[in-house]
Amino acid sequence: METENLRRIRGSLAAAGTTGTDTLPDGAQTSRAVTAPRRKWKRLSDEARAQVVARYSAGDTTTVLAKDYDVAKSTIIGILRANNVVVRRQPMTADQVSQAARLYESGLSLSQVAATLDVNQETMRVAIIKAGVVLREPTRAKTPQPD
Repeated sequence: METENLRRIRGSLAAAGTTGTDTLPDGAQTSRAVTAPRRKWKRLSDEARAQVVARYSAGDTTTVLAKDYDVAKSTIIGILRANNVVVRRQPMTADQVSQAARLYESGLSLSQVAATLDVNQETMRVAIIKAGVVLREPTRAKTPQPD
């Protein structure tokens, strides 16, 4: 079964007129399974970067900006730091804290709750403790018992 990558390689080799030992044989398989197309990284224009800085300075959060520009939050923070903007602390909203408390009390771990809400785990942990949530004992990885 020929994979899309293999077809693409063969097509580029044929277009370049390359032949010889550096080409793949007809029955060759790739070493990795192709599961999903690679993410296309979005690069913001200089104008969009300037808008990010202006909107952040006007009070928009990095989370809102990341969603609006369809980029990662770390991309927004990188743009801000590259433009010498002091990045504000990213506190959780009251709704996020109450949702985090409900999820944690329903049995999810701190890591699972943080991942679900897309927030920093330590920020979330401190916020739910301040809200009065009593944390469970941490679970330990089970080690095999000697026979």
